[in-house]
This record gives sequence, structure tokens and C-alpha cells, in this order.
Amino acid sequence: MNRALCIAPIVVLFGLLAGVAFAQTRALSRAPAGEIASGKRIFDAQCAWCHGTEGTGGMGPSLQGTLRRGTTTASIVQIITAGIPGTDMPGFSLPLTERGVRQTAAYVQSLSRATTKAGAGNATRGVTIYQSNGCASCHVVQGQGGTLGPELTAIGSRRGGTYLREAIVKPAAAHPTGYLVVRAATASGIDVRGIRVNEDVFWVHIRDASGSVHALQKSELKSLDRDIDASLMPSYEARIKDAELDDLVAYLSTLRGAK
Repeated sequence: MNRALCIAPIVVLFGLLAGVAFAQTRALSRAPAGEIASGKRIFDAQCAWCHGTEGTGGMGPSLQGTLRRGTTTASIVQIITAGIPGTDMPGFSLPLTERGVRQTAAYVQSLSRATTKAGAGNATRGVTIYQSNGCASCHVVQGQGGTLGPELTAIGSRRGGTYLREAIVKPAAAHPTGYLVVRAATASGIDVRGIRVNEDVFWVHIRDASGSVHALQKSELKSLDRDIDASLMPSYEARIKDAELDDLVAYLSTLRGAK
């Protein structure tokens, strides 16, 4: 048999499969209103608590305008299905069907095409607010700053404006993962309060407000208390004006990591 005739069906089959994949992608990109409406209902039930109503952002980032990770239909489907490792974004392969994932992706994609509403603040002025209030003494932005608080280099891609505002005025309510406040009392009468850096059966390492790390042996402690509702960050609710808060949130929202 002619080898070309043997290969031809394989080429045709590959072309058909590729055509199906392309058609599925195109269909999702141009999803009908009914599919988008179904996706919105799923989004409101499963996603809005983190990403905000209509994807305006909250604990999770805003989904309106240009998406940093979900740049294609396939990538949005992948993120919804498997989540994003190393972040707070979980996968939804179990609660959602394949069709449900596609409908949700269609809705998210419609949000990314929406015009992003400009915030009330001015990011340029926000830089000045950030610097004048000593935020860099505790937070790192692009390699510069202190390490007592969370790094903020990409905070705008991980958190929405609502969350950022609350974290500034009510820092204990935000309580980022990995920044548990503990207080240790030694047998000699010394109290050490700060962020728990590390803890095992025998030792606890605590970074105090000055940035110093204390290595304490548990057998020599009178007490070790974990304050899950505390934060070393002070509230700025009464320290800066509302307009300045808008500016600071606007600046933080621009921090999206490496381009």
C-alpha cells in the first residue's frame, strides 16, 4: 500500500481533532448569552465571595479588564478546574461539571472584556502616602523594604481593592496566612511578642516588632500563647484621611509583580 495513503487518514484525523478543539475554544469565546448567564449564576454562588460581585475584587483579585493569568479561554478553564498552586485559588473540578466550568469561564471571559471602572484614588499620590507612613519599614516591594509584614510586590494581582482597604483600616481582620502573632513568657520574666517564624516540638522562633528573631526553647518558657485575632500592623483608620486611603489603595492595586 502506498505510504502516503496510510498517513493521509492520520493527518485527516489530527486535523479534525484540532478543528474540534478550535471550535470549542471559539464557541466559548463567543458564548451565547444563555451560557454566560448560567456562568454568572455559578460565579455568584461559588466565586463572588472571594472575587466580589461582578468580579470587582475582594479577598481575590478583580477579574475585570486584562487578566494576568487567564489570558486565553483554555487558561481560564484550567484555572477554574485545577486552581493556582501556591495561592488561595482552589480548583473546582469536584463541585462543578465540565459544562459548569465552561459556563463559568465564559462569564469570567465576559468580565475581562468589560471596561474597568477607575477607582477613586490616585496611584501616584498613593506612592507618597506609602512612603510617608513608613510602610516600607515592614513590607517589601520589588526587593526594597522590611520583612516584618507580607511582601507587596504582587499584592494587586492577588487581592482586590475592598480587601486592601480593610487590611489597612482593620489589619487584624485580614490576618494573612503565615503571620500568626504569638507571645512567649520566659522563666526569667522576659516577654517576647511577635510573628511566629517557625515552631517545632522543642523550639519556637519569633520575630518581634523591631525585626529581631528570638529562638526560644519551649522547655524554658512559662507560657506560649497564640493570638489568632491579633496583628502587629496598626490600624490606619485614624492616621490617614479618606482621600489618602483611596490613593494608597490605588497604588497597592497597581502592584502586580514582574511584567
